[in-house]
Amino acid sequence: MPHSFRDKAKDLLQHNHLRIKNHPSNLIKKLFSKPKKITVITAAYNAEQFISKTIESVINQTMGFDQIQYIIIDDCSTDSTGKLIEEYAAKYKDICYVSLNENTGSPGTPRNIGIELAEGDYITFLDADDWLAPNALEWLMNILDETNDDYVVGKTIKVESKGESIIGEFNSISERRSVSPFDIPYFFYHMGPTARMMKLSLLKENNIGFPDMKFAEDKLFFCDVFLAAKSVSTTTEPIYFVNRMDDNQGSLTRTTNVLDKRRSDLKVIHYIKAKNLPVEQEKIILNRLYEYDIVRTFDSMLFVNSTKKEEFISILEQAMETTTDLKYDFKEEFETPLYKTAVELILENRTEDFISLFHWFKKDKNKRYVIKNDLPYLEVPFLDGKYRYVRIPILARALNSYIQDHTYYQEVEVYGDDLNQINHVLVRDRTRYNNEHELEFERDGNLLTFKIELSSLNDLQESLFTIFLRYNNYKLVNIKRITKNQISYGGRSLEFYTTVANNLGLAIKSSD
Repeated sequence: MPHSFRDKAKDLLQHNHLRIKNHPSNLIKKLFSKPKKITVITAAYNAEQFISKTIESVINQTMGFDQIQYIIIDDCSTDSTGKLIEEYAAKYKDICYVSLNENTGSPGTPRNIGIELAEGDYITFLDADDWLAPNALEWLMNILDETNDDYVVGKTIKVESKGESIIGEFNSISERRSVSPFDIPYFFYHMGPTARMMKLSLLKENNIGFPDMKFAEDKLFFCDVFLAAKSVSTTTEPIYFVNRMDDNQGSLTRTTNVLDKRRSDLKVIHYIKAKNLPVEQEKIILNRLYEYDIVRTFDSMLFVNSTKKEEFISILEQAMETTTDLKYDFKEEFETPLYKTAVELILENRTEDFISLFHWFKKDKNKRYVIKNDLPYLEVPFLDGKYRYVRIPILARALNSYIQDHTYYQEVEVYGDDLNQINHVLVRDRTRYNNEHELEFERDGNLLTFKIELSSLNDLQESLFTIFLRYNNYKLVNIKRITKNQISYGGRSLEFYTTVANNLGLAIKSSD
C-alpha cells in the first residue's frame, strides 16, 4: 500500500486531472466568505435519481448553510449527475463541485480529494444517495464544540421500502462523552461513513485517508481514525438516513460481490497486523474482522444456497492462516458460540460438518433447546461430543398470559448468564425506528413477568411490533413462542401449532 492513501488525490489536484467550480482557494471567495465550521464531502457516481435530495438535505441544515463547506466530487458519471451538481454549484457559492476526468473505481480517492480541499473545523461524509436529518450537523458540531473530542457518532437509520430500522444501534444506544473508542462495546463493528463527524485536524495531522479499494475502504479508514482519536462521543439523536429503497438498485450494497468484500477484508486484516498494536487493541479490531465480517458471512442464506461454497471456504481458510502467529487464541474473543464451534470444525478439517452446521442453523425450523445447569443450549443433532450442544447467551420463552383490569400480563421463562443484566422489555415497531415502548419487569429466578397497561399504548402508532428483552444496554433477544412444529411422516405433513385461542392444534395434510 502507498505511503499515504491521499497521494493519488494530491497528484490529481496538482496535475489538474479534474475540473473544480467554486474552488476553496479562490481569492475572491476567501475575501468575502466567512470561515466554515463543517466540511461535508460527497463522492458521487451515477446518482442522478437521488443526488438532489442529498444536496438539499445539506443546504437546509438548521445551523445555516453559510457555515458549511460542501464538496461534491463526481467520479466521471455517465448520467446527468454532474450536470445536476453543477447547477447547484452555480446557485450556491459554498458548494465546491469537482469533476474527475476519469473514473477512479472506488469511493476512496474522491473522498480523499475532498479531504485535501476541506477547510472546516470538522468534517463528515455523506453518500450521494443518502440524506441527513435537518439538525444533524448542528447537533454533532455542538457536541464536539462542548467536549473538544476528536470524533462523534449518532444514529443511522436504514430506509427500505418495507420500513425503517436502526443500523449499528450499539453506537447510538446512549449519550456518551469523552471516552476511549476501545471502551465502547462493539464500537468497531459499525465502520461505514454514516452519522459521524470528526476534527479535520485529526485527519491532516495523522495523514489519514481512504485506501483506493472498492470495498472495505471505510473499515480501514475508521480503524486509523479510532487509533488516532484520544476521545470520542456518541449520541442517540437520529443523524443519517441510508437509502435502501427498492428503486435504489444502483446502491453499492445491492450490487457488490460478497466474495470480493471478504477478499478486501483479508487486506484489512494484514494492514492491522502490520501495525503491531498493543494486544488488547489488536484483539478488538481483529475480532470484528474475523467474527463479524468473515465468519458471519456463512450465517446467511446466501452461503447456504451458494454454488460457490469452495470459494467461501477458501477465504475463511486464508483468514485462519493469518491467526497462526497471533499472541492469543483468537477464537476465545468470539461473542457468538456458534461461530466459535464453526471455526473449530474448520481447523479440524471437518468442512462438511461446517457446511452442515450453517445449513441446519438457517433451515431447520424445529431446533431443540436444552437447559443444562440453568444455562441454555442449542442441540446440534448431527454432531457429537463437545460440539453436540452450543451455548446461547439468553433463551426467553413465553409462558402464560392473561388480561386483567385493562392490563396485559405475560410470563416468560428466561435462562442464561446475563439475567442480571436485563434492562427492560422493548416493544418495537417493525417498520418505524421511533415507534417503540419500554416496559419494566419483575424476575424471580427463571420466571420473568411484565405487564402492559393498555392505555400506555395510546402513544404508539398502529403497526406490527416485536417484543424483545434488552440486556447489557445494547443487546436484544426475541421472546420465543412455539407457533408451529412441522414434520413429515408416512407421506403426510403433520403440523402442531398454536391456535387463535392459544390452544395446541394439529393439522394433517398430504405431502403432495
